[in-house]
Amino acid sequence: MRDKKIRVGISGYSLSSIENKEGIKKGLPKQALSIFSYDFVQSIEQSGGIPILLPIVNPNTIKDQLADLDAIIFAGGEDIHPKYYLDYKNDYPPASDARDQYEFNLIKEALLKEIPILFVCRGMQLLNVYKGGSLYIDLHDSTSTPINHWVVDDREKSVHEVEIVMNDFTKKIFSHHQLKVNSVHHQAIEQLGEGLEVIGKSKDGIIETIAVKGRNDILAVQWHPEMMKEEKSSGIGLFKWLINEAKQNLYKRGQEYEKSFR
Repeated sequence: MRDKKIRVGISGYSLSSIENKEGIKKGLPKQALSIFSYDFVQSIEQSGGIPILLPIVNPNTIKDQLADLDAIIFAGGEDIHPKYYLDYKNDYPPASDARDQYEFNLIKEALLKEIPILFVCRGMQLLNVYKGGSLYIDLHDSTSTPINHWVVDDREKSVHEVEIVMNDFTKKIFSHHQLKVNSVHHQAIEQLGEGLEVIGKSKDGIIETIAVKGRNDILAVQWHPEMMKEEKSSGIGLFKWLINEAKQNLYKRGQEYEKSFR
């Protein structure tokens, strides 16, 4: 295995020149920007990895963008456009079509590369839609949940519990079958996508964490572990798990490479 720290890619927001026409956010008027959550940067560094920011690029560039990565995180953000999972013809301002298209292509290449992946919030929803599943466009309009899943006044606050199905896969990640998590989402998985497995739900039945069948190095969660670094199991522990999986993956590939020369 190479003597380097694990390189972890992070997806992020894209602010177009039209969206930043006044230059209010950052930079100059009409200057397009890429924006990333610093919580992810801190969590990866704290776990011993190197954060690599992944701006939206041309589809032909994605393979090269992934070439030197050992793991990847699909971060939270805008709603996914409902046209990808419903017969939806209207405009949908909360979505970013450029980010949707880019991240669908990024998922495809990341899965082919067979590196460890952590999907967070929007990321979990994106994985589900990519696999043919659907979402509740608005959780509180579509369900009768008694839990407020949109709590933004204190992003580190534990809002509700998640019940984890304990098996060989989840025991490697979570130390307990009940987790305390924050909650910053108004959408959620409705119909589960093909090849996915539910491994955790909140008490109101909302899917909070899923896995990909046949892969023990992919995890998707609905909460934001990067904002809960003090919580070992539901917070920083997920980043340490991801980096450890990447190290094992590199070691395994190194052994296979050496065998090819024997």
